[in-house]
Amino acid sequence: MKKLVKMVAVLATALVLLAGCASTSKADGSDDTKTAKTEKSKKAKKGKYDQAAFDAAFKSGDFETCIGMLESRGSDQILTELDSSMLQYLKKDYAASGREFVQTQADMQQVSKDQTAGKAMEAALIGENSVTYSGTTYERILAYSMKAVNALKMGRVDNAVGVMNEYTGNYKDEIAALVQQQKETAQSSEGIVNDPKVTTATDALGKAGFSVPFEELVKEAPAASSAVYDASPFLAYLGTLTYAANGDAVHAKDFASVLKSTKASVDVSEDLAVPAGKGRLDVIALSDVIGKRTDAGKIKQIAAVGDVILNFKLAYPAFEAQNHGISVSKVTLSNGASEKFTLIEDFDEAVKIDVASKAKGAYNRSLFRNITKNSAAVVAGAAALGSAQEQVQKATNPIQAKAAAKAYEIAVENINKGVTAVVEAEKADVRQAAYFPNKASAAGFTVEPGTYTVTVEYSNGKKDVIPNVTVAAGKPTVVVSECMN
Repeated sequence: MKKLVKMVAVLATALVLLAGCASTSKADGSDDTKTAKTEKSKKAKKGKYDQAAFDAAFKSGDFETCIGMLESRGSDQILTELDSSMLQYLKKDYAASGREFVQTQADMQQVSKDQTAGKAMEAALIGENSVTYSGTTYERILAYSMKAVNALKMGRVDNAVGVMNEYTGNYKDEIAALVQQQKETAQSSEGIVNDPKVTTATDALGKAGFSVPFEELVKEAPAASSAVYDASPFLAYLGTLTYAANGDAVHAKDFASVLKSTKASVDVSEDLAVPAGKGRLDVIALSDVIGKRTDAGKIKQIAAVGDVILNFKLAYPAFEAQNHGISVSKVTLSNGASEKFTLIEDFDEAVKIDVASKAKGAYNRSLFRNITKNSAAVVAGAAALGSAQEQVQKATNPIQAKAAAKAYEIAVENINKGVTAVVEAEKADVRQAAYFPNKASAAGFTVEPGTYTVTVEYSNGKKDVIPNVTVAAGKPTVVVSECMN
């Protein structure tokens, strides 16, 4: 794709509020800000974070409360920013959402500059969540997509073009650097099980009577995956429509070529060449929220010596199958035309790719931590345990026997506490932005120029009615609908 001049999209403050399952506005390349209502973003009232209360507020559509809670969540900054950006979008504050995505991307880039593969590996050997979260490749690309969507929601094709210019000018280096860092971390993680510290710790456990089936544990690691998420059909589709709506056929075709390479089945041929005297109306629908990852680690008893039980937990991420309750059904125009939607992208697939690429490395690092930390716990308590055992054997009267038995009980308890603490500390890194869409779908109409009402129907019975959509001749008009909760 031809390199474009770098441009940061400065999103306008115009905000169009329309009725339906979600607020939706048109984007046909014209400056329609005069008819848009303007609303300043209101700062959410900060509230104590409670997951159950947060989930209830999200389900009820009280996104203001959710945003307020995020401020006190105390989790990684990037995750909080990504979630807040999407919640602002769902709150229909598209200007605030766009601004937050711009800031979030700048913060992600800064974290990446400060975080080398070596630093990431060093932090991960303490615990998976010790690595500063910088956003996955799919989250960064999705952030670009949502910046463009926010611009389209406000009827600002020019700003959406700016987002695409920035993406094309900057993303390749950024994504390439992330992919390279991931490969380097994976390579380091592959060899971590052969680190001399592992051999020393395994020997120490063996001397204490705990035989660790090291080779067996190594073989149980999840399979390595070289798949990389570095191209988004949704972003390519947005780029195609945005440039076509802006009259830039050259770059529209560039993005259409990328879209074709992703094997997405959505057809953009009539967006690239609108029939003479006709207009083109494209409807994008975002449905449900993205699937989640889970901790696939299971507690496994390795060995038992007397009353001391050695357990390992090999923690690594896996994709958790979702029961998505919302999908888009069809779209109908006021002239009676109706179309079913074609899937552009299922973002669960992006999560699956990301998880698969990290699972084996996470498992190997977890095995390293289990062996080295458990060895430390056992060795630290071995002297006290040995002394207590010796006193039990030497006891010559009931009082001595009782005292020795108590000392032995305490020594065993302390070692088991240390071993238990290792298991409890082993947690897979399941951090991710939780409020991106699950699916992006599209439907297109070639119609007479004019004004239409667009009705998008969802599987949960909700409808998004978008009135006064003006379709001009010779170029696409784009509307975006969503039903995500």
